[in-house]
Amino acid sequence: MTKQSNNTVSQRRAQFIASWRQFAPEATFANLTLAQFEEESEKPLEVRSRMTVLQTQLKGIKIERDQADEVLSEVFVSVANSIRGNPDFGLNSPLYRSLGFVPKDERKLKKDAGTPPADAPEEADAA
Repeated sequence: MTKQSNNTVSQRRAQFIASWRQFAPEATFANLTLAQFEEESEKPLEVRSRMTVLQTQLKGIKIERDQADEVLSEVFVSVANSIRGNPDFGLNSPLYRSLGFVPKDERKLKKDAGTPPADAPEEADAA
């Protein structure tokens, strides 16, 4: 079965109906009268119309989902901050780690590469 676009199906239907009406309005083809063909050929157009409505609804639902995700993301931050500040849990708790955060005790301090150690002698300017 070939996949046809809305326009192709609609255009072909219109062409069949116009030609049939012009040249053989009283004839029966494939056991269908012109009126029966018009009725039968309307079904795919109705289905496509319903699909368009559903696609539009899906776009709206996707926006709702994205907005709900943003709200939930803010809740994640609030819960994580609450755990950090809770004396029974905090930055070094198994709960904090299980949520995917690096506990404070496991963090490595990054040294500033541009600052020489305090005990290193300064180089004199060659002027």
